[in-house]
Amino acid sequence: MLKKLNLITAAVNAVLITGTIGVSSAFAQETTDVKPVERIQVTGSKIKRFNLTSPTPVTVISGVELENQGITNVNDLLADMPQATVGLSPETTTNSIYASGLNTTDLRGLGSERTLVLVNGRRFVPGSIGDTAVDLNNIPTTMIERIEIATGGAAAVYGADAVAGVVNIITKKSMDGIEFDVSTVRPEQSGGEQNNFSITGGMEGDKLSFIASVNYTENKSYGKLSRDFYRNPVNTYINPANLNGTDGIPERIILGKPTGLAYYSEGGDFFSKGAFTDDGYNNHHYTFDENGNIRPFQMGSGRIPNPNQALIDHENKLANPSNSYFEGGNGDGVFGHGYKSYFQTPLERLIASAYGTYQLNDDHTLTFDFTYSNTESTTESTPAFFRHTIRRDNAFVKNDMAKLMDDNELKSVTLRQANENLWGDRAYNQEREVFRTSIGVEGIISDDWGYSTYAQFGRIEQDTLWTGEVLTQNLANSIDAVEYQGNVVCAKRNDDGEVIGAIEGCTPFNTMGATSATQAQVDYIGTTATRFAQHDQVVFALTVDGSLFELPAGYVAAAFTAEHRRESATTTPSENMQKGLIFGNSSLPMDGEIDVNELSAEISIPLLEDVFLATDLTFETALRYMDYSVTGEDNAWKLALNWGVTDELRVRLNRSKSVRAPNIGDLFTPNSKTFSSGRADVCRADSIATSGSKYKANVIKNCQAAGLAEGWKPSDAWLAAGSLPGYIQGNQNLKNETSNDYTVGVIYTPEFVEGLDLTLDYWSFEVEGAIEYFGRNSVELCYESSSLDNPFCSNVVRNEKTGEIENFFTRPINAAVINKKGVDVESAYRTELFSGDLALKLTATYLIDDNSNSTGRAEDFRSDVGEIASPRWKGRFNAVYSHDDSAYVLTMNYRHATVNDNDWSIEQNNYNDIPSYTTFDFMYKTNILDELQLRVGVNNILDREPPRNPFTYDDGEFFDVKGRRISLGAKYTF
Repeated sequence: MLKKLNLITAAVNAVLITGTIGVSSAFAQETTDVKPVERIQVTGSKIKRFNLTSPTPVTVISGVELENQGITNVNDLLADMPQATVGLSPETTTNSIYASGLNTTDLRGLGSERTLVLVNGRRFVPGSIGDTAVDLNNIPTTMIERIEIATGGAAAVYGADAVAGVVNIITKKSMDGIEFDVSTVRPEQSGGEQNNFSITGGMEGDKLSFIASVNYTENKSYGKLSRDFYRNPVNTYINPANLNGTDGIPERIILGKPTGLAYYSEGGDFFSKGAFTDDGYNNHHYTFDENGNIRPFQMGSGRIPNPNQALIDHENKLANPSNSYFEGGNGDGVFGHGYKSYFQTPLERLIASAYGTYQLNDDHTLTFDFTYSNTESTTESTPAFFRHTIRRDNAFVKNDMAKLMDDNELKSVTLRQANENLWGDRAYNQEREVFRTSIGVEGIISDDWGYSTYAQFGRIEQDTLWTGEVLTQNLANSIDAVEYQGNVVCAKRNDDGEVIGAIEGCTPFNTMGATSATQAQVDYIGTTATRFAQHDQVVFALTVDGSLFELPAGYVAAAFTAEHRRESATTTPSENMQKGLIFGNSSLPMDGEIDVNELSAEISIPLLEDVFLATDLTFETALRYMDYSVTGEDNAWKLALNWGVTDELRVRLNRSKSVRAPNIGDLFTPNSKTFSSGRADVCRADSIATSGSKYKANVIKNCQAAGLAEGWKPSDAWLAAGSLPGYIQGNQNLKNETSNDYTVGVIYTPEFVEGLDLTLDYWSFEVEGAIEYFGRNSVELCYESSSLDNPFCSNVVRNEKTGEIENFFTRPINAAVINKKGVDVESAYRTELFSGDLALKLTATYLIDDNSNSTGRAEDFRSDVGEIASPRWKGRFNAVYSHDDSAYVLTMNYRHATVNDNDWSIEQNNYNDIPSYTTFDFMYKTNILDELQLRVGVNNILDREPPRNPFTYDDGEFFDVKGRRISLGAKYTF
């Protein structure tokens, strides 16, 4: 019988306390006597093998490692792994709408959409509608047996999206008993508390075995002002010593004062009696007292003039005259430093899951699994803000304001206002429900061949609710209140602006000095908005694997897979969103579907065995054919060698082609309105005359080819029209991305140091035709190209008569190129120490190259290596000492020093360098009874805050903003 006994599990059990394990042949040899040797399956291959050797680098993280860190979300651990970085998390989605609270991983920093997350070797439903990235919030940690990370060559085995690699989460398959686990995390500073509870149970019978669990987690949010390092910001200002752009003196410098200065936030009610001027425009600002009378706008503790004010030169533009600095935050309209800013989105999740097997007979087994997850998060935002036109005939204009307008011959003024006191803050509440189930059969066909087949269905439903929203036209109607026929009504005007009647059903509203609104006014002006979205995933798959024939060095093994997958997604915004009636949000319905049929073959050919300089040598190859309903046919392949040089030394080589297919969102996103500030156009005669671009000749040629005569200028009306409108839209002409991947690895297990493993892997990714979103920048890219025959010009719409840009499209285009190269280093050492066991584990990544080019033009390549998101070195060190029933776990995470910008020059600032960053975590756990385990830990022992730099001091993506925190946990089993 082809059993599912897994030797990897045996290996993990032998070294549970090491946390992460580099897979090597020596490791397999250490554990071959733990359980009977059966054919097993390693992530990165569907061929079941007799050992753990693989030509693809595989890192294994045991489920115990999550417990050792006090972690209840897989992504919290993966984010610290050197091979990965954060995709999305509650720390990076505090201002997101549809992505609020998501947890996704990102291998190699190539993007979450290029990392394939599997559960038990099978795809999982996406975390967001129309996407492919998996939300790790939906994976219960108490069910995790181990996590296997394979990089390089995975697309040929698993299909598209595995460009950077595969994260395969292996769950527990059975359990005999019941286990309760409760834990909490308490930061030293307030906010960010976390509470967790789980119950897991199961049985192991002769025919039926199963495991089931219920997990509940509550992550509380915390504002930025709750952290002392944020309350003491790192501010910068224009350097008064700087004279020009060539004097070697930085334009901006760090203030160096603990109280700091901040740009003034003009968030309150005010209007100006004239145009902004260079000599202190605040003198022309007015606001209202609580009775609606005007008074001068207060600038808080005082306005500090621009240090370079005297140097302002409209020709050289050495400084921006509107740059003003204000100390303190007690003026009119100041939301204040950190107002409505959060380090973490609140997240509440409930997961119920089960996995089971039923022995049909000696040769065939029925498998089934089920997952239900409910997550909810709420993102808060500032109030809606507007610019209202207040006409002179407004019924609520008082005498003092009327006199001011008459004295200055003003027929109207613009009132800037945030609705803080009227409808309150805006909030985005998002609830996601995930349902996933599969049923399959696996077993043996003959002594040499086995099979596995399954059918799987997954669905995510996403409900989004916006509160504190405003119907913009209704607001404008209600504010334009006039006295008509003895009553105050909402003005109905003709084309000349004359009042000709009242707008029926409109409730007038005096917004000047208002601190509240009546219920009738709220009912007319305020609103909520909703969007319901659903994504379905259906998969049918069959794999057969076994031995084809025998060679002198062993059996030729193979695996053949057929798979059909359908992804479909729909979104249904509320009517006010579809019609674009509310402030800041408009969206049309989406309905998209992708079908793909795939066939794959994987073959392992043993070439040599037990000869000089080759204990074994195996050639492996895989080919996957894919037929997508939208992008057509494609293929992925790999060629690999696995070479055991000696009992101590092994070499592995892998060359592969991977692909990523565009997702439903990339293809089918419907029109939604957007705006771009300013009215720049490279074809304007004045822009061409002052251009220093190396593409100037192309611009002149292409603008004329587009029908714009030499010396063309847009009209004054176009220039004065404000923001340029645009549309966000999918692109059904997208093609699959292609990646050329290389890995070369060495595994060394010296006999003279028992218990030591060393692994070194070089890796390289070259992604071509990467999908990148282009919007307003399409204008420049279109005309800077060698001709108008380029993918960017379709994103620009000009008026056929005037030549003026009417709107632009933000669409994805296959234009980008990404190159990444690096070296992974892993070392594990296990030994007895005193009367216990010591396990040490070091995992590190050295980044050689990180080059990107969003346009595909060779001259636009830039290097990101050594910048904040791409440090040269990332490392993680684990030390675990176990004695009797207790274990002591110390973990160190390290990021090398970086810079903010590789293209930096001293003329820009004096704070480009970012120092290295290291944190330490500790966990102690002990079994005080056979049934009861207690855990206590401290994360970020030294209370390391983010580097004190303007670019990073509040960065929660790459640095710890939660601070020192204690974790407590208990587990009871019976």
